Formats: sequence, structure tokens, C-alpha cells
Amino acid sequence: FIFLLMNLMGLLLCQEMPMRLSMRKTDLAYTAGIIDGEGCIGIYKHPSQSSKDKIRYTLTITVAMTNEWTIQWLRFAYGGSVKSQQRPLRKRVWIWTVEAQQALVFLKLISPYLHLKHPQAELAIKFQENKKRQPGSNHLLEEAQSIIMKGMKHNAII
Repeated sequence: FIFLLMNLMGLLLCQEMPMRLSMRKTDLAYTAGIIDGEGCIGIYKHPSQSSKDKIRYTLTITVAMTNEWTIQWLRFAYGGSVKSQQRPLRKRVWIWTVEAQQALVFLKLISPYLHLKHPQAELAIKFQENKKRQPGSNHLLEEAQSIIMKGMKHNAII
């Protein structure tokens, strides 16, 4: 019943709800732990909707887990969207996703508390901030690839 109520609340309140910026430090640290352990911070390539020849890049953060409560809490606390997947002989997986500017605000809130994914968060923040200033600029991706390669050479966690 609680999950049904949360889903109804999500439909009514949280679909494009701005993040609650008055989160406690403990909530932000807890969220950072979820991202460090179960999250993915990525910049993904998509075909442009305006032109078939162009490509666009989107900052996307996802968390996938079998605990629906945690995923619904992320959506309630930070916005974004939730979907689920059911595979044969496996538990249902719940996936929370936040993208672009909403992902930027989210990362700025939790980055002080990240450990393992702090370098990725810094790079993602820089990418999204520069994307606003210089739309369509590919040098950001080249810089991201360079930083990732340097990290791999020095056995850094990225």
C-alpha cells in the first residue's frame, strides 16, 4: 500500500518536481553513499532530434537496485524518473534516472560527500556547466577522455 501511495504521490507531485534544496547533511551523505556504491555517472551520446547528422551528449545519473523504497526516496528527494525491469528468474530491478541540468544540481549537492565517484562527479559538473556556455562543443568530450585515460594510467579510481 505504501508503494502505491508513493507512486500516486510521484505522479502528482514529483514528475518534474525541483529538488528539495534543504536536505540535511546526513541525507546528502547517505545519498552520496548510494551513488558511490550503486550509482552510475555518465555522459551518453544520442542522435539529435533536430538533425539526423548531429549528435548530442547528455549527463545522466542512474541508480539501479532491487530495493524500491530507496529508488522512490531518490525520486521524491531529488526529482528525476523511475522505471522498473523484470527479467526471468531474477528480482525486479528499480532504476532512478536524473539528467542534464537536474543532474548538475544533484551532483553539486552530493559531491562533497562522494568518495569513489568524486572524480567522475567533478568531470560531469564541469561538462554540464561548460555545455551551457558553449553548446555543441566537442572539446569537452576530448578533455573528459583525456582525464579518464590519465586516471587509468595512474590506477586512479574513476
